Amino acid sequence: MSRLARIETWLHAVWGEGRLDEVDGLFDAEAQTNGLLPGLEFRPQEFRELVPALRAHLQDIKITVLRHVETEDWLWTLLKIAGKSAQSARAVEFTGQLTMRFRGDRIVEAYNNYDVIALFEALEMMPRDTVALCLSGEVLG
Repeated sequence: MSRLARIETWLHAVWGEGRLDEVDGLFDAEAQTNGLLPGLEFRPQEFRELVPALRAHLQDIKITVLRHVETEDWLWTLLKIAGKSAQSARAVEFTGQLTMRFRGDRIVEAYNNYDVIALFEALEMMPRDTVALCLSGEVLG
């Protein structure tokens, strides 16, 4: 199975279906992921807390790879994440990027970047146009 196919299968199983037993299958034991929360590195086992936290707000998660680039040991993906708000059943859509370095068929390091402002705006946890409001000098809170 290609690296891209493995990532797509893993994303569907873990994030889409909430199958936490699949978390470790893709990562090297010493792997670190960065970028999910500022200044915080995640180990694979910490996904067992993060996945349910997101799934408490977002249901029917579907992840689509829009673009990808693969080199000898790196895979970069541009993702579209879609689902429904668990509170309102309203449609939610945002994008994210994953950059992963592999050793063999296992991820040894990963860098994540998601448009969490778009996610929380769609979940109605932040006001619409949050970025524009902040750029205009508006203080939220």
